[in-house]
Amino acid sequence: MMRLIKAVVMLVTGSLVSAFALNVFFIPARLTMGGISGLVSIVYQLTEQGNFLPFGTMVILVNIPILLLGWLRISAGFVWRSIIGTLAYSLVIDITEPFMSGWYKYIFSGSSSGIVPDALLFTLFGGILYGLGLGLIFRASYTTGGTDIIAVLLKRRIKHLSIGQFLLVIDATVVILTVFFYRNQNESAVLLAMYSFIAMYLTSKSIDIVLEGFDYTRTAYVISDHSEEIGHRIMNQLNRGVTALNGEGMYTGRSKKVLLCVLSRKQIPLLKSIVLEIDPEAFVIVGEAREVLGEGFGSSSEFL
Repeated sequence: MMRLIKAVVMLVTGSLVSAFALNVFFIPARLTMGGISGLVSIVYQLTEQGNFLPFGTMVILVNIPILLLGWLRISAGFVWRSIIGTLAYSLVIDITEPFMSGWYKYIFSGSSSGIVPDALLFTLFGGILYGLGLGLIFRASYTTGGTDIIAVLLKRRIKHLSIGQFLLVIDATVVILTVFFYRNQNESAVLLAMYSFIAMYLTSKSIDIVLEGFDYTRTAYVISDHSEEIGHRIMNQLNRGVTALNGEGMYTGRSKKVLLCVLSRKQIPLLKSIVLEIDPEAFVIVGEAREVLGEGFGSSSEFL
């Protein structure tokens, strides 16, 4: 029950933050996000910002055939969280639009101060806030549209591209379309597309921060003739577990133990000093671990 409450709170909060980014920054500045929301944004702008249908309502309508296709061709379990996430995201956008669009007119329009809004500032703040909102929704294990379903179906036909690459292509295509559809607008269509690409990049980075945090865990591999002594020092001084993997030098043909351990970023300098003190000839590889679950690093329940 507590996990469900936490997920619902994150879904609603993420929807509110995303709605704020859209209604206050993206839509007034004619910026375009990727995916289904980006396509809806183009239609929304060309119909004079909602004279046809509200933004959130259009998101739901466009997603209906895609969600049905996913339900039939993939699985109901894959789609149901997309349905919930899409409904929450879309309804919050429409409910808050009258209130939030008033904020733009009062605070950002410059009607009283004579200050013209800076498109770059809208891009920076809009991209970051939109990413934070989507990150909260994703962390609650929901999604906001059907592009992930399209990517999965395309992956089944085109094997050599990943789902992430398909999503990138879809998002980029949507932004590029604005160059054509906005060509008769007052603003430069090319400039708007460039700003949209910046906002999309900031959105992806903000999503990563929400899902993974700032301080990525490090994975270290140590290859040494003194692996046993190094392993004991790591366990005793750094209080981290160590796994010994069986390895063999392809050139020498000698068997060696390869130590694998996962540490925080702050522990890497101490690891290096331990290895250097025991075996200056040791071979050390350090890389980023984007997500670690297990003793000392959190459990799967923290990621919903």
